[in-house]
Amino acid sequence: MLTSRDVSSLVIDRLCDQARGKNISVTCFYFDFAARREQSSSVLGALLKQVVGGLEEIPGEIARACEDHKKVIGGQGPQISDIAKMLQTTSSERLTFICIDAMDECAAEHRLKLFDSLDQILQKSPGTRIFVYTFKLKSGSAFLDE
Repeated sequence: MLTSRDVSSLVIDRLCDQARGKNISVTCFYFDFAARREQSSSVLGALLKQVVGGLEEIPGEIARACEDHKKVIGGQGPQISDIAKMLQTTSSERLTFICIDAMDECAAEHRLKLFDSLDQILQKSPGTRIFVYTFKLKSGSAFLDE
């Protein structure tokens, strides 16, 4: 039996295998029902961290933005629109796969904003591919969701 996590893991594993040794980024994010509110606002930041982590050098624009935000009271992080722009910058220079699993677990009030941000990234980064996976079947099916 395959679960939703199995299917998305197979896709991510396959993309990672194909990206090895090439100028390709593969990022992934799994929404967890138990932490849906906290995760909804942090998904783009997590994806950006994965992309930047795979680079030999952090782009100056991103390093400056992070330093600027550290100086704000409480160390407030970049806004979602700023993170989307940083993802546009980093993903415009290389083939980038963004994989998001269990999107149905994203808090409804954040889902539209996330889709808008992903759309902005696609518009500025023609080499970006987005894989969004949601898997819900009725019980008794051949494939069961966890």
